[in-house]
Amino acid sequence: MDDRFARDPALETGVEQVDSQHRRLFALASTLSTCSLDESCDEDTITDAIYSLTEYVTEHFADEEALMSQASYPGLGPHRSRHEQLTADTMRFVARFFNGERVAAEELSEFVAQWLTTHIERDDKVFAAWLREQQRP
Repeated sequence: MDDRFARDPALETGVEQVDSQHRRLFALASTLSTCSLDESCDEDTITDAIYSLTEYVTEHFADEEALMSQASYPGLGPHRSRHEQLTADTMRFVARFFNGERVAAEELSEFVAQWLTTHIERDDKVFAAWLREQQRP
């Protein structure tokens, strides 16, 4: 895996469902990056990698928000808003790719990996700490 997409153990939240999905997101971003930089990868292969990443982002956000809702997490609203913003930003990269900008696929992979790293540190770890506190006897 490209070092830019290496999963840093310091990003673990301690919530296995969330952490395993984060690992998968980094792996999908890496796959997209590798393919988009490989001249032998055709547009259909890159398109498949884009769809795999964006569909899993959507699935992860839904799962994470459901977990927060079930736990009655008070920060769900702002957290959901940040998810919605990433989704909108992601679609701009996808549109650029489908308008003929192959470089947008590589930019998308880097953007998602960077955004995810920041989001885990600023938001997901806060939720995980709150959740652990709620589960204390």
